[in-house]
Amino acid sequence: MEERPVLGDDLPKQDPWVHDRLNYSPFASRIAKIITSLAAPNGYVIGIHGQWGTGKSTVINFILAYLNKHNAEHEDDQVIHIDFRPWIVSGHQDLITAFFKILSERLGPRDNKWIRLRRWASRLIHGSTDNLVDAAATVALTIDPTGTASRFGASVTKKSVNALLDRFLEDPSLQTAYENLKVQLGRSGKRFFVTIDDIDRLEDDDVRAIMQMVKSIGQLPNVIYLLSYDRDIVWSALDKNAARIGPRFAEKIVQQEVELPRPERNSLLSMLDGEISFLTADTPNNIRWHYIVRDGINRWIKSPRDIVRVSNAVKFSWPAMEGEIDAQDLLAMECIRLFDQDAFSWIRDNRDFLFGDGRFVMSSDEMKIDVANGLKARIPDHCRPQVMRILTILFPQAGKWFEGKLHYSEESFNEVTRRRGIGSEAGYDTYFGLHPSFDAISKAVITELMSKLDRADECERIIRTYLIRTNRRGELMIAKLLDELRVQFGYPHAAMPQQGLLVALFRVGEEIISIDRDPRVFELSVQAQLMFLIRNMLEQWGKDKAGKHLIEAFVRTDSVMFLAEQFVDRGRELGVFKSESPEAPTINSDTFVELGNMLAGRIELQAVEGSLADAAYYYSIVRAWAYLAGSDRPRQWLAQGMFESADFLAKAARGLVSYSVGTPVRYYTMRANPDMDLFDLDMLIGSGQKHLTEARLTDDQRSIITAVVQGCEELKKGKSPGV
Repeated sequence: MEERPVLGDDLPKQDPWVHDRLNYSPFASRIAKIITSLAAPNGYVIGIHGQWGTGKSTVINFILAYLNKHNAEHEDDQVIHIDFRPWIVSGHQDLITAFFKILSERLGPRDNKWIRLRRWASRLIHGSTDNLVDAAATVALTIDPTGTASRFGASVTKKSVNALLDRFLEDPSLQTAYENLKVQLGRSGKRFFVTIDDIDRLEDDDVRAIMQMVKSIGQLPNVIYLLSYDRDIVWSALDKNAARIGPRFAEKIVQQEVELPRPERNSLLSMLDGEISFLTADTPNNIRWHYIVRDGINRWIKSPRDIVRVSNAVKFSWPAMEGEIDAQDLLAMECIRLFDQDAFSWIRDNRDFLFGDGRFVMSSDEMKIDVANGLKARIPDHCRPQVMRILTILFPQAGKWFEGKLHYSEESFNEVTRRRGIGSEAGYDTYFGLHPSFDAISKAVITELMSKLDRADECERIIRTYLIRTNRRGELMIAKLLDELRVQFGYPHAAMPQQGLLVALFRVGEEIISIDRDPRVFELSVQAQLMFLIRNMLEQWGKDKAGKHLIEAFVRTDSVMFLAEQFVDRGRELGVFKSESPEAPTINSDTFVELGNMLAGRIELQAVEGSLADAAYYYSIVRAWAYLAGSDRPRQWLAQGMFESADFLAKAARGLVSYSVGTPVRYYTMRANPDMDLFDLDMLIGSGQKHLTEARLTDDQRSIITAVVQGCEELKKGKSPGV
């Protein structure tokens, strides 16, 4: 069973000999050695500074591990550890009380000095100085290991400890008692190590309380405090509402501050790689990945906590999108979401800009520049170039607006679409929907189809699945599928086609080109998608191989209409048929002749059988027929069919008219003069006038026939059709 990615946690590591991946062990070992070697007759306070998530708690655990090792090796030189975690205690008063309680569990000599203090304090109970009694009890808690003082100081938690400590320090007799306690600790010969971690997690009031507390009792003999914090946070808390400057005040508390070593970049990247290898193991090590690392990963990943955040993000997202979005792009987008939030929000809110949709379909350069400048204004100056570079890598089609005329991206649109990058509409919609886009073809389908290119039946099955389907936008899914396949066989890095797919396309070709659906503005029709796809495949094979594949596809295809379409398309390339924009030939002349011989026989056979009229359109059929066998036979076939059938006339007239796109109702006009070798103007007018009297015509058929009749009448008058 494949091992599942495990969501990470932010728990600190414990064992410096096993879990040190950031080379913190030497630092922790040196601190531990200093502690064991340091005499602190008046107490000592050490501070470890490091930003959130950099591993301060791990370093403290490593220090304790080395201290435990020291204790195990030196029975006569023990260092007693006291762990105080202030962030699990709420409330100013409870915070300090909890600290004293923890100290009481570990500290304290047992001799007559304590007994005398207890008796002395008891005498105060009956007087008018209850607060001072509680203050004495509070201090007593710090040195009584037996719990006897707990009963004596029970009311401490109900009162302001700060006020009690102030009174304690002001009262001469209690100051004397405190001095006696210091003597007791000094005589005990024991050494204590108190760790107070995560001070920067506390509220400002609690930060000040903890630091004041350490200052007040920080001079207890043989007690070393180790405080961990983010200096910026703690100093800010100390400065708040105070006239004095924070660091100066802190210097009175922390006697030695050390900075946590910065993790090595390679160590952090190695940790990240280990956490997300399931995502990046098979991704290409190309120049775009180098840019993502240089301008993104190196800037985003600064601490172990950053690694946990990123790895958990992709572990959560990948199962829902695996195979449907480029892995590198997913990683980059999750990092942008976590670390470049302004840029992420802009990407989410500006889909139309990125894909030239909506109000950006025909927008000016100035408009796009203004929008891109709005994004740049939201990005901090110090990282703007890196952010814009990453966005250009992810959305190369918008690089001109992100980085100006000097922008660079090695990727073409085909490449972005082929790998299902975030810069493709399908990849974008998948990412923000957390599932494959309902408006695009699943990349899993493309992958399956590309794996079965040599199996015509399997390819046909997949293609037919999308023949009559539309997405939520009303777009034809077969057009989306053909576009995806066209990208697969387009340059650069085009895939090599196989015979099975070509045969499948020929089998369903007539059904595809018979779809009567207008494309959106600036979008290829489904018919054009199919023709371009086949041309791309033939180009990949080269002329000689392409001819052999075409011949086999002709042999295995029943649709005379589609074979005629292909024959005419190849004839345009060879200059046999007129073309407004001729392209380079994909086959040689000998192959074209052989294809013509195969097609001519089929056309004649179906004409005799009467099945040729069942084709959806006749335009390419009659052009190919006239080229192969002369115009007399197709002219006669057209004249007879148009006179006898309104349906036949409407289909024949399809090749003679143009129509409006985007209007609620199609408006037809006749194109230039029809081929007089095939069409007789009087026959078109007479047949049209005859059939226009029929009530059974559809609105579309009536419009087509009317346009042809009117156009032919104009031509007979010497005018242009449609005028």
